[in-house]
Amino acid sequence: MIRHVDAIVLGGGMAGLAAADAFQHEGLRVLLVEAAPEVGGLARSIVVGGEPIEPYYHHVFPQDAETRDLIVRLGRSSDLEWLPARMAIVHRGLVWPFDGPADLLRFGALSLPSRLRLALATGVQVLRRDVSRLDRNPVGLEGPRWFGREAYDVVWRPLLTAKFGDRSDEVAMAWLRARLVQRWGARGATGDRLGYLRGGIGRLATAFAEDLRARDVELRVGQPATGLSQVEGEWVLTTASSDGPIARAPIVVAALAGNILQGLIDLPDPYRHIVGAIPYRGIVCALVVLSQQISPYYWTNVTDRLGLGCVGIIEHTNLVDAARYGGRHLVYLAHYVDPSGPAWSASADGLLGGVEGVLQTLNPRFRRDWVLDMHVARDPYAQPVPLAGGPMRQLTVRTGLAGLYHASLAHVYPDDRGVSMALDIGRRAAAAGLEDDRVAPHG
Repeated sequence: MIRHVDAIVLGGGMAGLAAADAFQHEGLRVLLVEAAPEVGGLARSIVVGGEPIEPYYHHVFPQDAETRDLIVRLGRSSDLEWLPARMAIVHRGLVWPFDGPADLLRFGALSLPSRLRLALATGVQVLRRDVSRLDRNPVGLEGPRWFGREAYDVVWRPLLTAKFGDRSDEVAMAWLRARLVQRWGARGATGDRLGYLRGGIGRLATAFAEDLRARDVELRVGQPATGLSQVEGEWVLTTASSDGPIARAPIVVAALAGNILQGLIDLPDPYRHIVGAIPYRGIVCALVVLSQQISPYYWTNVTDRLGLGCVGIIEHTNLVDAARYGGRHLVYLAHYVDPSGPAWSASADGLLGGVEGVLQTLNPRFRRDWVLDMHVARDPYAQPVPLAGGPMRQLTVRTGLAGLYHASLAHVYPDDRGVSMALDIGRRAAAAGLEDDRVAPHG
């Protein structure tokens, strides 16, 4: 039997949950449909040593107001911890602490003039106000101009290449500046501390879903959407688990990657062109469970090209005590990849082998028999590529089809993806639907 509601939300990640929340707050009857067996999207949880943890690493910055407000609202404030988080860079087989200006000045992989220029240019980028042209200018041009050729080639180019592949030099300088502002703001507020929600952000997503259910939002998980169609001014939804339409509503928020939305409905131009022009990088994240600690650092960037393109080594139990996971030490190996490349289908053993040399650089005692277990997670649309002058700056929540709104990771440009950004774009998509008077509160 088809269900008549005021609003349908596709996607149970943080953006979708936020959109459903915004609609319910206005008195609407809401149905949320999620393809996976649980809510959370990239913020879902697995269990290691009896403790929930994300398959993809997450932490909270002090300026993440949306996340912190939700934590308070759901009664989880006591679970938010502010913990010291040391950083390092591995460059040509040497480990360099990289926690602040003093460490930058000691970074011997650069000449002293290059270190000074990098420090000064970073401060200027954070404080500059003439940022409008940064949308159009690529980091391949702006990076060497501001940071100097040596600093760009040693520090920025390898990190950007690991994240964005062969289009790294085309990334908008606006994106890199936004990342610098984010890191600068975090350091100014808490020094070397980052926030972590005990049990992981997945626990917050689950609590959010439970709160929505308690307020009569209907959540259906494990039901991939297979089609959207318009019938008499309303949207009709079909899913893989049904023989026919399951619901209809005057308004839909699709909290999905644009490629997935385009597979459900033929989007009109120019929105179809904008969505289709956004390239994506997938993520392959290996969570390695170890018997011993690798290093004293939470986050280690590696400037040398690693096997299968690992972008960073995140030793989670240097942020959160290993005792919480039964004494196990947890390390994430993050790879941003082309889904057609070798890393996408690599085995857990292959992913580990690609970084084994760096793990031994961090700790010469490291041996394979330290590895107790590995969990590998993959998502093909984890990272939209923010090209200079590219389509992401034109992306809006309104699709050009009446009653259909879109909230995706690409919408948060020039900022990078994150929980707070997802919550914000989900609410903005719902607000656009309410502003367009697509539906009156049920009552």
